[in-house]
Amino acid sequence: MPVDEEHFESIPWSSLIPQTQDRPWLVYVAAGAVVALVVGIVAARGLGTAAPSTDPVATVATAPLAPADSPATSQPISEADLRAEIQPGESGSVTAAMRAEWFVTDYFTRDGAGGRDAELAGALGRPPPGTAPDVTTYVEWARAWETVNEGDGRYRVSVAFRAITDMEAGFSRGLVHGVAVRVQVGAHGGTRVVDLPEPVELPPSPTLASGPEPEPVPVGIADQARAQAASWGETATVLEGTRQADVWRVLVGVADEHGTVWPLTVWVDTDR
Repeated sequence: MPVDEEHFESIPWSSLIPQTQDRPWLVYVAAGAVVALVVGIVAARGLGTAAPSTDPVATVATAPLAPADSPATSQPISEADLRAEIQPGESGSVTAAMRAEWFVTDYFTRDGAGGRDAELAGALGRPPPGTAPDVTTYVEWARAWETVNEGDGRYRVSVAFRAITDMEAGFSRGLVHGVAVRVQVGAHGGTRVVDLPEPVELPPSPTLASGPEPEPVPVGIADQARAQAASWGETATVLEGTRQADVWRVLVGVADEHGTVWPLTVWVDTDR
């Protein structure tokens, strides 16, 4: 062959890489497979635990927990129930008594202040009859003692009250009177006075048995009575006492912060 000719041979690149480099690639591939396997297991567990919370079948399976003989706790409410008047019960009676006491206080108070007729007209739904006389009268207190349900949200309330009137010599406290006031109570608790007050008799007082006769109060019992009355006033004087079994009923005169003496009853247990 001529000397100036050049010859080239092809050497594969893989023959230049040392044989010891094949093992790291295998390690990387194996590690990747392990990671993929772990991720797959975690994902499978996550899907397995989330599925029951969204599956409607599981909810249906846990529904019948109440006993078969348990009564129903709610009933459908009809439109007629929503529009009905307040049914007989404590709520309607209390509301009617409140309105009756309020109306009696306004009706029997005549002080010349403006707005009285407007208050009465608002309660009755119409202007009150008559005109206010030239006299000043205040209702000292008004209390309902009986409420009768007449049906359809209407109540007849018996009210006792006392008024004081301005006389020439000063205010005069009147007798306790009784009146009946009919009140309509609405479905939402609103009230309306149906008619003007009706005169009624007050309940009769019961007859009480006479108690024991007063007797001298022992010194120790008197000291205890004064100690118990000291919380109400600074000065307490023992007036009389009666003994009932192991208990003393002691009548004491107690002076308030203005110096007015009020007779009060103190009970003292002899076992103390």
